Amino acid sequence: MALKKVSLVLAKQEVTYGTDPVPVPGANAILVSSPEVKVDGERLVREFDSATLGALGHVIGIKSATVTFSTELKGSGTANAGGAGDVPEIDPLLQACGFALTATAESGGGVGDGDLTYDPVSTNRKSVTLYIYLGDVLHKITGAYGNFSLDLNAGKHGVINWEFQGLYIKPTDAAIPGGAAYNAQAPWPYLSANLTLGAYSPIFEGLSIDIGNSLSVRKDANSGSGVVGVSITERDVSGSLNPESVPEATHPFWTDWENANSKALSTLIGGIDGNKITITAPKVLLNEINWGDRDETRIYETPITLARNSGDDEIKIKFH
Repeated sequence: MALKKVSLVLAKQEVTYGTDPVPVPGANAILVSSPEVKVDGERLVREFDSATLGALGHVIGIKSATVTFSTELKGSGTANAGGAGDVPEIDPLLQACGFALTATAESGGGVGDGDLTYDPVSTNRKSVTLYIYLGDVLHKITGAYGNFSLDLNAGKHGVINWEFQGLYIKPTDAAIPGGAAYNAQAPWPYLSANLTLGAYSPIFEGLSIDIGNSLSVRKDANSGSGVVGVSITERDVSGSLNPESVPEATHPFWTDWENANSKALSTLIGGIDGNKITITAPKVLLNEINWGDRDETRIYETPITLARNSGDDEIKIKFH
């Protein structure tokens, strides 16, 4: 009997695309919830006329795999930050979603002012191999790229929802190995968020951001599965914010929407060195403004676009 809550996910960055770097529990375990694997196989139906109406057996053609799960948003817990050993547990996942890491070491021993910053990139992206143990079956997914969305809600810890696509490898029987080592740092609830939209700090409950990566399967008849790889072909960062409504003189939401005015956004998750994450976006535009209510208080429900300012800079995620 395979229990749904008993599973293990390992993730390791690939040196060569599609080549398994062999992740191990002691170094590459990711603490996740609700891991799922969907194997996508093209069913080739054989539709021919014959003396009977019965169907012929189908054949499976092109195959690929999709993996989904959720993680907490948290730092590594090391207060100095900026060193190779200070990266968050989700580092290989972020880089496989088209983000590049810049590590800034602390200015002096014990100062603790280093940081690890992730910026979106359009070239030289890093792929990842995923091992997903579900019950007594192991799925190995190589050459994976992905997308993620981030949910931040007042008093809750940040949640990241991930989706990866990669190369199909036939699953094998394998018991979940022991020795999984997870980062011990607990997530910080989304409080004292210091969220600003331009110079305005709204009263709001939640912020969501979707990186909006489009994943494309690269078909190849020379490949045994019919797929030679997966690519990130587009990025369209969007999200939503739900501030309390205010007069235009307090903050011009309607004017900003009508004139497509952009405002810089910044927010903080966490309250101690080593477990602080700052998210910034230079140009946030309101897609529309919808009236809503929160506990009988009128609010704006505002889908947003996070646009680039100059190059790959729609969003920045800094661990410090």
